[in-house]
This record gives sequence, C-alpha cells and structure tokens, in this order.
Amino acid sequence: FPIEKSVTVLKYFIKKILSNIKIPNFRDKIYIRRDDVSYRKILNESDLIKKLRENNFEIINPNHFEILEQIKIFSNAKIILSPNGSNLSNIIFCKKGTKVIEIGASFLKPYEYNILNRYKNLATMIGLDYSKVTGDSVDVDEHSLVAKKYINEKILNESNYYKNIILKLSDINELVNNL
Repeated sequence: FPIEKSVTVLKYFIKKILSNIKIPNFRDKIYIRRDDVSYRKILNESDLIKKLRENNFEIINPNHFEILEQIKIFSNAKIILSPNGSNLSNIIFCKKGTKVIEIGASFLKPYEYNILNRYKNLATMIGLDYSKVTGDSVDVDEHSLVAKKYINEKILNESNYYKNIILKLSDINELVNNL
C-alpha cells in the first residue's frame, strides 16, 4: 500500500470509531508539550505557554491520553503547535487544511537530513498547512540512560536533534501574533 492510501484507509476507519469516543471538549488550537523527555524541550516554554494561553490555546501532553483520545483531539484541531517529536505523528488525523507549526532546531549534520522534513512531508501529503519555527539549540546537561544506551555518544553530543531549544522572545511574539 502506498502511504497516501494507508492514510486514507486509516482516516476512514478512525472516522467510524471516533463518533463513539467521548472526551472532554478541547479548544481547536492545541500546543503539544514535551515535559516528560530529556531533550528537544523548549527551555523557555513558560514564556511561550503564557502567550499561547492568552490566545486561547489548549496546552496538552498527548502521553496523558489514550490513543483514541489523541486521535480525536488532533482530528478536531485547527491549529497544532509542537516541538519536533513523535507526537507530531498524530497530524495524520488532522483535517485537511489544519495549520501545523513545528518548533525545532536547525539540523546541520548530514545524518540529520533524513529527519529534517519528515513532518513537513507528512503534512504536505495529507493537505495540511505546515510551517516550521527554528529556535537555538542548547546542550542537554544529562541525557537519559535510554538515550545513552541506544544512541552513539558522538551523535548524542553533537546533533541538534538531541539538544534542547530556546526561542527568542521576539520569535515567540511573532509566532503567536501570526496565528
């Protein structure tokens, strides 16, 4: 099955199931947190969240929801804002035209190119309005034991993918004002 057909079949299947799933009502503007990870955190996230709340964003961590609840949250959203991470895979459940803004660092190493556009490509494939905001990368003080166990030490220490992110306050203001 080509991926486009897989997404179509999945959306049809989910649509039939979602009508029976009861979750609390969420706003249609969602910010996805990464508060339970050791890297790719936004270090000045409190500044961002303050601005987002002033603009009626719902702040969630998808890990606190069952998968069908996550699907319903994403399928009802009109705007998704999220740091780069696997939670962005849930955009496959968004309606066509949903605005998706990925927050990430610049990927500069040749081995990072395979992850550079993964969510952009997915969003484009299913007709979402995708954009990316780039922040500055900041070294992580201590990576998790799992990261140390499975990721080459050199890559873990030099790749921006395994660092945290800080956004300039002017970038936060511009980002939120353009939503």
